[in-house]
Amino acid sequence: MAEPTVSDDLTGALTQPPLGRTVRAVADRELGTHLLETRGIHWIHAANGDPYAAVLRGQSDDPYPEYERLRARGPLSFSPTGSWVVSGHALAAGVLSSPDFGVSGADGGPVAQQVLSYGEGCPLEHERGLPAARGAAESGDRAVVERVHRETLEGLAPDPSAAYAFELVGGFVRPAVTAATAAVLGVPADRRAEFGALVEQLRPLSDSLLAPQSLRTVRAADDALAALTVLLADSAAGSSADTPADSPADSPAGSLRPDGALLSALGVSAAVQLTGNAVLALLAHPGQWKELCERPGLAPSAVEETLRFDPPVQLDARVVRTETELAGRRLPVGAHVVVLTAAAGRDPEVFTDPERFDLARPDAAAHLALHPAGPYGPVASLVRLQAEVALRTLAGRFPGLRQAGPVLRPRRAPVGRGPLSVPVSA
Repeated sequence: MAEPTVSDDLTGALTQPPLGRTVRAVADRELGTHLLETRGIHWIHAANGDPYAAVLRGQSDDPYPEYERLRARGPLSFSPTGSWVVSGHALAAGVLSSPDFGVSGADGGPVAQQVLSYGEGCPLEHERGLPAARGAAESGDRAVVERVHRETLEGLAPDPSAAYAFELVGGFVRPAVTAATAAVLGVPADRRAEFGALVEQLRPLSDSLLAPQSLRTVRAADDALAALTVLLADSAAGSSADTPADSPADSPAGSLRPDGALLSALGVSAAVQLTGNAVLALLAHPGQWKELCERPGLAPSAVEETLRFDPPVQLDARVVRTETELAGRRLPVGAHVVVLTAAAGRDPEVFTDPERFDLARPDAAAHLALHPAGPYGPVASLVRLQAEVALRTLAGRFPGLRQAGPVLRPRRAPVGRGPLSVPVSA
């Protein structure tokens, strides 16, 4: 069956006007109506055959067939949601690196395709201006992360009533990543549970910018962002007089507080999702899991191949800042461009046998996930470190690890991809 023809006439696109005000400034009735109407528009376009709208709808456990439908339309296609969609690796790399494209509009405000605005302007654009934390992997943070992950795994208490050994994400990965991040940031020990609860409430935030969440979820995330900002500011104030013993002197924590609340939450979610995706891919290929257990030095390769094969951040949305030409099309200022980094990672013109997960792939690092010029750039190093340490820790303790039940995945999550629950046996 042929794909339906989709016009690239922006004036004919059915989109929702931007909210225009921050979440906090809008009453429940207006905000709820905005969320419902936007979700309805996505469902209409998906039902009419638009694969990008189907991705935004977020009802499938596997978005990759939709990415292939988009790839079949060429490296650049137009969605009736009002967005230009980039699926080809070469074009995606150019967009992500070009100063002609920003995360928000030229005025700092949201565009029609951005569902919400948290705080003043676009939070992801604001956070990009923070000092980078790319040195985390070279600093003493590695020792902190390794200790926390080891202690978390050793402290697992199996549920005797369960038919499996433990739940991978909730039992190990998320607690370890969250606790290690709090330690790196210098959050006092007596406030780390609070930190973890706030970060969990912020888990859907990156998705909510493009895919409408429930009103309750949006309100909870907005409140959590404000509370986490205060918590990190308090931690920064206290650290000047009393540096925590497990927070290295050269830690980038100071550069992330207090304005790094969103960055810390994004980093935790990305690290949890990256680790979950890596374990699932490895367990689906028992020979490669065995090889990792025998050669733990392959952990960084496993992380890079996962970033190519099934990244924790599937797309990167940008706005045209300067009128430009892209794949032969003239895009005006304000046009919304979505780069499908997950699709680019499986571009057959760049990667041989791209549907295969391969620890020995020589060019895996050519992926575009966690791009340094994007909102995740400042935390990419720490995200990689956490996933690498988690894989080493698991492989060292549980070489016989295997999936012991169905994987549970979130809905309405077109941006972040990773399992919510993975029962495993050891």
